[in-house]
Amino acid sequence: MKQVIADFRVERKTELYETLNAAVAAAYDDELDDRSPGVLVTRHDFDHFSVALSPDVPFGLIHEHDQARRN
Repeated sequence: MKQVIADFRVERKTELYETLNAAVAAAYDDELDDRSPGVLVTRHDFDHFSVALSPDVPFGLIHEHDQARRN
């Protein structure tokens, strides 16, 4: 089961990078040991992102998943 660390919306690209970096750092702080899940970053829409610990991602890795709608 995923553990959501952050779910946020952004208005500017600079805001995205700052918020994303802070959320990923918080996710790594929550990892406990080698059995912990890795970090999954999901783009739900062009301004909506989430960062979660996911058992589908190996420990120490970050995977990106893009669910944004495309026209």
